[in-house]
Amino acid sequence: MKRNLYKICFVLFLLSLATSCKKEDPLNVDFSKYNVDDPVANTELDAWLKATFLDEYNIDVVYRYNRFLHGDDKDVAAVKVDKVQPQMQTVLEGFILPYRTVAGATFIKKTVPKQFVLFGSGAYNTDNSYTLGTASGGRNITLYDLNNFDLTNGTTISRKLRTIHHEFTHILNQLVPMPVDFQLITKSTYNATWTTVSDATARSMGYVTPYSTSQPGEDFAETTAHLLVEGQAWFDAWANGSTTEGKAALKAKEASVVNYFTVNLGINFRALQQEVQKIVRNNYKYSTTLFPYWVGQNLYKTMTVNLEDVLYTNYPVSNDFATAYDTYKAAILAYSSTQKYHLDYIQFRFESTTALTVRAAFSNATTQYFGDYTFTYTINPTTGVVTFTKATQGTGTTYNNAAIFATSFTNTIQAYLTGRTFIANWMPANINADNFNSTAGFSVSGTPTNYFYGVLGQTL
Repeated sequence: MKRNLYKICFVLFLLSLATSCKKEDPLNVDFSKYNVDDPVANTELDAWLKATFLDEYNIDVVYRYNRFLHGDDKDVAAVKVDKVQPQMQTVLEGFILPYRTVAGATFIKKTVPKQFVLFGSGAYNTDNSYTLGTASGGRNITLYDLNNFDLTNGTTISRKLRTIHHEFTHILNQLVPMPVDFQLITKSTYNATWTTVSDATARSMGYVTPYSTSQPGEDFAETTAHLLVEGQAWFDAWANGSTTEGKAALKAKEASVVNYFTVNLGINFRALQQEVQKIVRNNYKYSTTLFPYWVGQNLYKTMTVNLEDVLYTNYPVSNDFATAYDTYKAAILAYSSTQKYHLDYIQFRFESTTALTVRAAFSNATTQYFGDYTFTYTINPTTGVVTFTKATQGTGTTYNNAAIFATSFTNTIQAYLTGRTFIANWMPANINADNFNSTAGFSVSGTPTNYFYGVLGQTL
């Protein structure tokens, strides 16, 4: 019995030695290679995020998956790493820098949310909708569905930018409450079950999206985001396609948003809109923010050129067009020493997507007359390439008036317009915020310094 006890003790002793040796052996395994989401900030992406957002704006960008940042009631996928920098570059260019330019560095550094959380999929809700973004406590913006982000797709980019501006508007409303007058414009038609509302119904009632119909706060944020990202042309077209009551509501909401930013926040909303549009138009080539697209949609019915307007003193047209205009103007004046007709303006009247009337408005001391010249035009809504072709004149008083100065018109304005290709664009590029949404024109293809522009109108 004693011998057996010794054997047992000896075996246990050997086992203890073996166990002790295992504890002391070095564990030569690098666990970091098993963790593709290494939390150590040692990648090029982390360095860029730190330098661009954390150091400059005290913004922490969280892209490594954390289930506690999206709520326990949702299943959300992590964002793909290659989507992070393109998305955050868009945040910088299309959101932070426009506010910094217009409102100042102090404002944006103080009010910008200090945490951006990124997820790859949408956060799906029980009503079959899914969340694209949230704002929390004025300090956090969470963005979802980033795995579908495509930097070459203007529609995708605009959608994300709208989400960011929407959520930031909520943050601004937490700092300065949204105006009461906005909440009263369509007070009777807000609907918590917005997922059953169609785009057409929302539009007819004076909303930019079905989601806007859910409550005043979402309506205000959606209206702001669409004015900034989709642009004024889109907003005007949306309003024009509504009912009489719906259009009035949309324009009243626009006025309330502009006033809120200008008066309550001290931010020039039109200047902010201009800065955002520069990025969306020039960097991302978002088609529905471009002038050729809206010419193709026949949103703009007129473009009026009056080189005596102070606008052209500050933002002149090219010498070639100015010479043609002034020569034609001189011929009208020289026609009668007694009447001394004066060229008031030249107006391009887009009768349809192919028919154009070039109208010369001229007057004597008491009466203004119109002289109409018939053209056709073609436009590529994507590239902006435009051609003008003289067509057979119509009949009637305005065409008879035009015939009086036909020779001069043929040798000046008509000669400038025909036989060459133009590019339609918003211009001048450096125009001020007050006129940013109301001027556009045409430059000679291949010679962008040879151009003319005018003030846009939406009715004939």
